[in-house]
Amino acid sequence: MFPFTSLGPFDRTERKALLVAFFFCALFIVSFSLSMSVKPKRKKHLTILSTTPLTTPFDPPLSSYGDQFEKFRGVPADFSEVDFKNFSYGDYANSDGRPIRLTLNEGKMWDAEGWFNLQDVYYKDITGDGRSEAIVRLLRLRCHGSCDGGADWFYIYTNRNGKLKNIWRYETGSYAYGCGLKSFTLGNKQIAMELFGSCASQGVGNPGQSRLIAGDLTFLLFEFDGRQFTTTSIVYLPESNGDPKNRKPEIRID
Repeated sequence: MFPFTSLGPFDRTERKALLVAFFFCALFIVSFSLSMSVKPKRKKHLTILSTTPLTTPFDPPLSSYGDQFEKFRGVPADFSEVDFKNFSYGDYANSDGRPIRLTLNEGKMWDAEGWFNLQDVYYKDITGDGRSEAIVRLLRLRCHGSCDGGADWFYIYTNRNGKLKNIWRYETGSYAYGCGLKSFTLGNKQIAMELFGSCASQGVGNPGQSRLIAGDLTFLLFEFDGRQFTTTSIVYLPESNGDPKNRKPEIRID
């Protein structure tokens, strides 16, 4: 016996209602079966790794591993009130022999021939008394039609009991006209310097020579005599690569 055969014939409207009800019941059964057969997926947690170390305002600043001179730039107590960016370094003679006061303002000074620029300040005990000196490096650039490539000016100061004293000053020549700086080394009571060309005295090149060409090197050694640094050795060496063009001087601090 088939279901509903005893209920008699259905009219057209009843038959349509039964078919619709049957369709929705079948759809519900199929959907329920599918949902039970699919296993629920676990959500994956996304972990973000930071490459920046966490710091607090009380942590010391992170070291710059690319700067080998960072430890020599910390300002000791003897120089805490000395601002070398806004500082007078004394007189110098311009090319016409006229004395001019070298005073930096925010690390720079312009004159009729070009300008000065503060390159760096290092602090290290190089006199052997257990207290740091200030080693100041300036760049001097002269331009007449074209520029001379730059010259390095060095100053060393002590500061004892509030009295600032200059114990060494040296002016190199320029890269264009000779005696430009190749290397500069600070040691214990000693300073070693290499210059392009034959350089008998400081700040002197040869404007008549070929630009940016040096046939030899001058090696200079300075030693602290208890009061100041004096020249103790000058040696001239042949230079196989005597073209200083686009070369930066090598600075060493031992």
